[in-house]
Amino acid sequence: MGIYPRPTRLFFSLLMGGAFLSNSDAYPQGHPLFTQQERQSHAAARPNPLCKPSPYETPISYSQLTVFESGEVVYRTSAVAPCLGQVGDPPWGLRWDIPSGSKSMFRYKLSLLELTQLRTFLDRADVKAISSFMNAGPGVGDFKIAIARPAGTQNIDVLSLMPQHVQLLEYPALIHLICKAKDMGRIASNSGELPGWCRDARPLNGQVPP
Repeated sequence: MGIYPRPTRLFFSLLMGGAFLSNSDAYPQGHPLFTQQERQSHAAARPNPLCKPSPYETPISYSQLTVFESGEVVYRTSAVAPCLGQVGDPPWGLRWDIPSGSKSMFRYKLSLLELTQLRTFLDRADVKAISSFMNAGPGVGDFKIAIARPAGTQNIDVLSLMPQHVQLLEYPALIHLICKAKDMGRIASNSGELPGWCRDARPLNGQVPP
């Protein structure tokens, strides 16, 4: 179990050997309430004798979790493994373009109570006050978040998330937001546990940056 309640109704999961389903196929009807994209590009290199001149590859993983206003959840993942040194970090605007590779899609639906709890969380003042976090040092991943608001979409860009950064220790709402999405993705795909930095996150304190 993670730090968030486990949804009670799993619908189904589909492994896609080719490209991701198109928007009309992949998504149920309705408007997105919350979307989180994640890119992990700092995994350890692993041997691949087909790579030349250095016989190593570097795994890069992508994911996108979308919660719709209906409570439908769609979680998509993709992974590629280019040879070491052949792929660098693209510009931020192109970083979310998913290349061809191993792809999967999973779906489930939140219960009415779970959807209400998510909406209550997203409507917290400290969540509404979250802004982008751009870190120049090492981190645990890049994230791109969109939350539907009556006045317009709240967009949050996160470059090289550092959970122990003093700013995030004082204002932990961003960590909880990211981990809530990661937990839903974990449950949808029935895979693993939340990372330690999610399980050890400081409690929400309602603090809003000045």
